[in-house]
Amino acid sequence: MSRITLGSIAAALTLVAASGGCLANDSTTQKNEITQNEATQPDAWPRTRFLASELQELRLGDLEVESHFCGCYDKPNKHYPYALVLLKTSRGDLVARPERLEGAVAYTPLAVRRGNQYCELESEAQCYGSFPHPCDFTDHRYGPDLAPFFPTCKDE
Repeated sequence: MSRITLGSIAAALTLVAASGGCLANDSTTQKNEITQNEATQPDAWPRTRFLASELQELRLGDLEVESHFCGCYDKPNKHYPYALVLLKTSRGDLVARPERLEGAVAYTPLAVRRGNQYCELESEAQCYGSFPHPCDFTDHRYGPDLAPFFPTCKDE
């Protein structure tokens, strides 16, 4: 991965930690479910893991970025189409959805991952479950909302 990409991710984490702005709401949530942005401020995750000075001192090797593009043609298991990014740190992984906003990229936080366990952002005691692959998590979490748009995706 290039230094520019890692640099932009580190800069994005720093900006998220320093700003009080908000990212786009999760458009696939159920009516009775609280959206991620209502449940927690987007800057809460990095601030609870790192001091501001630690965020500023992040080096190239301190942060690993892993992207996943889930799809109906995945093998051996098909997944509903979904793009996500794992921001891997020494203190847990942030699972986020990349979104384009007026030519820029923002990341909407979805969950925190420790090993195969995916948990809520604000209360990591509340977990969605254990999933061997990040696309299995998005199928579990967002599959019911995506299924009507991709009715043959999981057909054998």
